[in-house]
Amino acid sequence: MKRPVVLAFAGGIRASAAIPWLVDTMGVDVVTVTLDVGQGHELGELRARALDCGAVRAHVVDARDDFARDVLFPSLGTATADETPPAISALAWPLIARKLVEIARIENAGAVAHGSTDPAFDAAIRAIDSSIEIIAPARDWTMGDEDLASFVRARRLPVTATSAPDCQIDQNLWGRMVVWTSAEVPTVIRTRASRHRLNESATIDLHFEHGTPTSVNGVPMSPAELVECLALIGGQHGIGQTVVSAQGRQVLYDAPAATMLQIAASVAGQQATADVCLKLADGEYTILSPRDRHALLVNA
Repeated sequence: MKRPVVLAFAGGIRASAAIPWLVDTMGVDVVTVTLDVGQGHELGELRARALDCGAVRAHVVDARDDFARDVLFPSLGTATADETPPAISALAWPLIARKLVEIARIENAGAVAHGSTDPAFDAAIRAIDSSIEIIAPARDWTMGDEDLASFVRARRLPVTATSAPDCQIDQNLWGRMVVWTSAEVPTVIRTRASRHRLNESATIDLHFEHGTPTSVNGVPMSPAELVECLALIGGQHGIGQTVVSAQGRQVLYDAPAATMLQIAASVAGQQATADVCLKLADGEYTILSPRDRHALLVNA
């Protein structure tokens, strides 16, 4: 029986190539772990892709509630609403690291692997288990971009090899980050804006218990449901969009739920219970006082 290695698998070219590379180079059985943290696409396809690339088992874990409850909600109140958001994917690293280690223990694997080149992801894993072996194929192999594309084609792996795309999208439950280098705004941004933008205003009532949001407009929701609900409503009203320019790139941060929850949490504080009302209109939000909210209800 071969030694098992648990691989974090997001379905991209590096993670896909890492499966046969680990099998051939290290003679191991690869078990993949894919976490659903709100990427917004069908992850069942990634299970099939992992198996087609040579994994012996492929775990797909719905971690949206864990992500919201354990990572996102505890961060509320630690940043200002106008602060530039961090890299979206990095927010999930501590949770991915925890799940990797948990499944490695279940699989009796003494090593975990990932396709990232960022040593910060190693640090997230070591914070969970300092003794576990970490393998980073994308740092260890000698393949450049063209070599990697040739490797993928030669192995007929079910992933498209592209070089330096003009538009990259990084997305999870908390929002999305779109990076592009062309002079023209990407179609994905224009299409989304024209399809989902609403002209009329909306009112959101958020209920907090000890600093944690628990319901929207009087409807109790799970952590993931609450974030998804606010992302939908806020996105329809243009809330939480910021575009910045850096090093020849344009970056769109689109995080309506994060924006609204940060500002509402700063108002709610750590009270046992608190209600915060936001009015959304034309890409802007207003905090309504209890008197203004009451007047709105009376005149509705």
